[in-house]
Amino acid sequence: MTSFTSAAYDTDAEAMLRKQASSPISPTTPLPFAPKRRRQPGGGYLPLHKRRRNSLLGVPLNLPRSAQGRRRAAFLLFLILLIIWALYYVFTTYEFQFEMSVYSRKWVSAEFDGILPLKGCFDNASPSYNVTRETSHMLSPGISLRRGMTCYDFASTVQPPSKAENLLYHTYWRTDLRDFGVRQAATIEAFLASQPHASSRLILWSNGAKSLRQSPYVRPFLDAWGHVFEVRQADLMELAVDTELDGLLGSVYDARGWVDGDALRLLLLYHYGGIWMDMDMLLTRDLHTLAETEFVGQWDCYDKPYFQMNGAVMHFRKHSPYLCEAFHIMATSPFPRPASFGWGSHLYAKLHRALIAGGVRPFAVLPWCFTDPRNCRTDIRFPDPFEADPSMWGGREWEGESPNGREILESKMRNVFAIHLHNQWDKDLAEGGYIERLLVKCRERIEGIVRQANRE
Repeated sequence: MTSFTSAAYDTDAEAMLRKQASSPISPTTPLPFAPKRRRQPGGGYLPLHKRRRNSLLGVPLNLPRSAQGRRRAAFLLFLILLIIWALYYVFTTYEFQFEMSVYSRKWVSAEFDGILPLKGCFDNASPSYNVTRETSHMLSPGISLRRGMTCYDFASTVQPPSKAENLLYHTYWRTDLRDFGVRQAATIEAFLASQPHASSRLILWSNGAKSLRQSPYVRPFLDAWGHVFEVRQADLMELAVDTELDGLLGSVYDARGWVDGDALRLLLLYHYGGIWMDMDMLLTRDLHTLAETEFVGQWDCYDKPYFQMNGAVMHFRKHSPYLCEAFHIMATSPFPRPASFGWGSHLYAKLHRALIAGGVRPFAVLPWCFTDPRNCRTDIRFPDPFEADPSMWGGREWEGESPNGREILESKMRNVFAIHLHNQWDKDLAEGGYIERLLVKCRERIEGIVRQANRE
C-alpha cells in the first residue's frame, strides 16, 4: 500500500515538472503581477479591489498624488486658517453695531420730504404765553449720548430749581381697554414719592372717570391725596373746540389708544399747560427743573431718521404756539391710520423741521436716558424690569467688589428723571428686581410724608 502511494506521487510530480518545462515562463521567472506595495500608516485594502484606501479616523481622504495638487491643497488649507484667524482678530478687537430698517420711498416722500409752511402762531401768541422766558439749563446736548455712562452723567448736571412753580401733570387711561390695577397704581405712587406736593398736581384723565374713581386701586389715592391727585373725564370733542381740530376727532379712538392718546395730550397741554406722562412711566426725580423748557423726548439713543422723538414725557405751556402749529399740521395732513404714529413721533418730526425752516427756534429734545433709559445698547441701557437682575451691568459684576453693577445702576437711577416700562401690562415686575426695590422705596417715602404731616 505504501509503495503504491509513493509511486503515484512520483508520477504526479514528474508530470507537473514536464508541464512547467513546456511553459514559456521559466520557473525562476517572476510572475507578471504588479509588485506588492508596502501599506502606509492609516491605509488599508478594500476587499475585491486592488486600489489602496486612505482614511483619517475612518473618514476617506482623496489626497492629490501630483506635486502641483499637493501645493494647491496646502495653499487652500493655509487660506482657510488665515480667514479663521482674521475673523477671530476682527471680532475680538472691534465692536460692530448693525441696524437696518426698510421704508417705502413713497411714504418717506409724503411724510418727511415735504415741509409744510407755518401758520404764524408765533406772530400772534397768546398774552398768557411768555415767548422770552429765560432758561438756566441746557437740555439738548446736540450730540447722541450713547457712549458709556455719558448720558446719565449729563442728566446729573440738571440741578433742581431754586423755586418750584405750580405745575400740572397729566396722564390718561382708557377703561374700555384694560382695568386699572397694581401696575397702573405704581405710576401714582412714583409721582407722590418724587414730586413736591406743594407745587404739583396729577390729573388722571379717562373716558370712564366715574367708574375709575371707584376702583380699589384709585379710591385710596383720592381719599388720602386729594389735594395733589384727581380724576377727570376726557372729552376730545370739547377740548378740540376753538382749535383747528374742531370737528375732526369723531373717529379718533383706536384699539390701542394711540391716536386718541396722541391727540389728547396735545389738547390738554394747550388748554392747561404742564407735563404729560404716559401711564407706563415711573417718575424718579422732580421734573420742575425741566419745565423751564418746552420739550419732547428722544426716541432712543440710535437717533433713527424717522423715529427721532417720543411724546411719552413732554412739556408745553398753556396756549403754546408750538402746539398751535402742531394742530395746523394735523388739520392739513391726511388722517392717521389706527395704531400709528402719525400724530405722535412723525408729527413732532414734521413740526421740528417746519419750525427750523420757518426761522423759529424749535422746542427741546431731551436725551434718551432722561425719561427712557431702557432704550439703548444692551451694555448701557437699564435692565429689563420683568426679568431677574442681570449678572453684570455697566461693565461690573452685579454683586462684585464695590462699586459693583448694582451700585452703579442705583446711582444712575438717581440721575434720570423717569423710567419707561413700555406698557407690557400682561407682565409682572421681577420679584426682588430693581424696579420692585424702587417702588418699595417710593412707598417708604410716601409713608414718611404722611408721618411728617401728622406730626405737623
